[in-house]
Amino acid sequence: MMRFVFSLPAIFIASLSLRAAEPFDAFLEKHCISCHGPKKEKGDLRIDQLSRDFKLGADSHHWAEMIEQVNSGEMPPKKEKQPTQEEIAAFVGSLDAKLKEGRAARMAARPAVAHYRLSRKEYQNTVYDLLGVRYDPTKPGELNEDTRWHGFERIGSELTLSPSHVDRFYRAAGTVLDRAFPATSVAARKVRKTAVELRYNGGKEQQSALDRFGIKRPLRYLLFPGTVQNALSSNWFGRTGPEDSGLYKVRIQASGIRPPGGQPAHLSIGKKTGEETVDGLIEFDLTAPEDSPKVYEFEVFLEMPATLDFCVVATDVVDRRSGAAFRNALSSRGGYIFTHSSETLLLNPNAPQMFDDKGNGLFSTVLLDWIEWEGPLETDAEKSRRAGLVPADDAAPEVVAEHLQRFAERAWRRPVKVDELAEYLQSYRAEREAGEKMADAYRVAMQGVLTSRNFLYLVEGDPVARESLNEWELATRLSYFLWSSMPDEALVAAAKGGTLHEEGLKKEVERMLKDSRINHFIDDFSRQWLQLHRVGMFPPDKKLYPNYDAWLETSMQEEPVEFFREMLVKNLPMAGFLDSNWTMANPRLCDFYGLPEPKESSFQRVSLKPEDHRGGLLTMGASLGLTSDGTRHRPVHRGVWLSEVILGKTPPPPPANVPAIEPNAPTSAKATLREKLEAHRDNVNCASCHAKIDPLGIAWDNYDAIGQWRTREKVAAGTGEDPLVNPSGEMPDGRPFKDANDFKHLLIEDHDKFVRAFIEHLCTYGLRRVLTVDDEDDIKAIAAEAKKTQVGVKDIVRAVALSNLMRKR
Repeated sequence: MMRFVFSLPAIFIASLSLRAAEPFDAFLEKHCISCHGPKKEKGDLRIDQLSRDFKLGADSHHWAEMIEQVNSGEMPPKKEKQPTQEEIAAFVGSLDAKLKEGRAARMAARPAVAHYRLSRKEYQNTVYDLLGVRYDPTKPGELNEDTRWHGFERIGSELTLSPSHVDRFYRAAGTVLDRAFPATSVAARKVRKTAVELRYNGGKEQQSALDRFGIKRPLRYLLFPGTVQNALSSNWFGRTGPEDSGLYKVRIQASGIRPPGGQPAHLSIGKKTGEETVDGLIEFDLTAPEDSPKVYEFEVFLEMPATLDFCVVATDVVDRRSGAAFRNALSSRGGYIFTHSSETLLLNPNAPQMFDDKGNGLFSTVLLDWIEWEGPLETDAEKSRRAGLVPADDAAPEVVAEHLQRFAERAWRRPVKVDELAEYLQSYRAEREAGEKMADAYRVAMQGVLTSRNFLYLVEGDPVARESLNEWELATRLSYFLWSSMPDEALVAAAKGGTLHEEGLKKEVERMLKDSRINHFIDDFSRQWLQLHRVGMFPPDKKLYPNYDAWLETSMQEEPVEFFREMLVKNLPMAGFLDSNWTMANPRLCDFYGLPEPKESSFQRVSLKPEDHRGGLLTMGASLGLTSDGTRHRPVHRGVWLSEVILGKTPPPPPANVPAIEPNAPTSAKATLREKLEAHRDNVNCASCHAKIDPLGIAWDNYDAIGQWRTREKVAAGTGEDPLVNPSGEMPDGRPFKDANDFKHLLIEDHDKFVRAFIEHLCTYGLRRVLTVDDEDDIKAIAAEAKKTQVGVKDIVRAVALSNLMRKR
């Protein structure tokens, strides 16, 4: 046997010469292999190792990326010899033709049937719309947390089904059915507790003291930061159990006191998590002044029996440094009487001082008059969803089968044949033969329907492959895209009538955009698109950022969502995401940003001035803070986030064994993080990517790790004063910018790129899969359709919903 030995470069060069007739091969050899071949591997890309089998398409995304890089002028780099326009045209045309030749084969290779599991949030919404039942899948012991892909938690390939998932879905179905069809009905009850009852145990002794001092004002409950106090005890409603779980309405009459120039009072109500903290179910700022208390009203889902506590959230708390006895004098039943900040005769010298001699608060505090709980509440609409689902006790077998068929069609979101229910009907019959009551036996069959793959998954396709969705599948895809839930009766009727196309489809999409359930889309898409789960992932160091607290973090997470809501509902131009002269803020955020405080405690539209250094998504605390490590800003991480979220480009991961940035030495001059990053660019393996990423992050160096504006970077160690921030730079295409405002204007110049990236994010969310090169033409068609309008946010969402891509399997 003869053996031939060749070096890899020799083999590759020989192979290229054999294929030199292909224009894209000649181009690669001349302009690309020197940096992305056997001798050098920039960006972890070796073109010589990419698959040339375009029908299989294993590396189609790399080839498509090359076309884009060359078309945009990003590659080859400016310092290299540049190809002629004729060479570029030949390369792009030849490679694009190869990709398109393989498209039919790649599409045909897709599975004939695709399965996309419901996310936890979608499961929650679906069981509510199906049965009118409230269920919290995030409660410990309930459904497993969803795996995320670049922030998205509904990507089919990520949402697997393990034995643990199966067990929890089975138990969840049991819980849902228990609440839908309880053994005994529970009537709503109402209970009110006054400050006298909560704080003063009836208040007889305290009232005597007020009488001695001649004080006419009523007793009030002073809630202060640094401790938790009882807001709900399970025994207030008498004996309670799981059957009492449901929606509760809470009303609170209260007002707030804040130190001069200090934070607004903020009250959190939830389960106690520590001596000073709760897991907030209800959160709100109290802007009502002491002499004009206001009634605040909320609705909250409670798993009963429940015990909840009050917690006043502020960065400045009454701490324990002076001893427990001293501090406990505030909360002991007989130790502290409060009516009004001006009643200085009631101040207890043995307790921490809460007010100065002028009655000004030293802490942000809440003054409570009463709290009222009412529930569990259930609307007629919720009850109607369960009407007629369970057959009568004496129902014949065929009637039972008809009932189960109707239920399965709603639950599985498509027509169902009775034959498909044979297993569940057999379970029902076995239970009946064992002596179980009709309702209990039928419940077993319903539980089977709710644990079927047809309920837990969106199932698209048939054993015989087809290119497009049928009407039922399209109705389901649209409803989970825009509502994160199952189709309603009108959408089902449209699917059944075969009208989900052309004008009929437009009519349904328009109706869905106006429905209140669009808020599910607003909450879910904005949170996933912007990767808001990362906010607070690395808690800021309290010593470095003493004004950061739990309520500020929650407010930061909500600001982009409320901003997105305003943009969508009012169909504002897409450029507003990049820059705006307004934002959505609550009192806590206004205090943090230094903005005029809104009159209400909820999020309000607030005008911005240039000196506020805010506007658009990119200067929000959430966007700036989610990329930080808790101690400092991270320009590279900010650049990667912006590249992914705003430009739709995911940079390659960093090379292995890249050394960490060393902290400033005590004896060296203080240096900014930007200056230290320069060293990384000296590494040839890092330079090419950093040249694209770093400018996207450096532009925001005027903002620290929690998004506060600054002109100097605080450096802990080193000599000299803290260095001035330098946010200037150069875009990858050479355009210069001097600061964040300049940078935003450059992004607006690239408006089309941002719109396209936004469309891609919407399609990833709606299709529940990662986009491929084969979606390219459809994405371009959506962008072209959107351009026919004012390119408002709702216009683009509508264009995606009506697109051919949304109808493809």
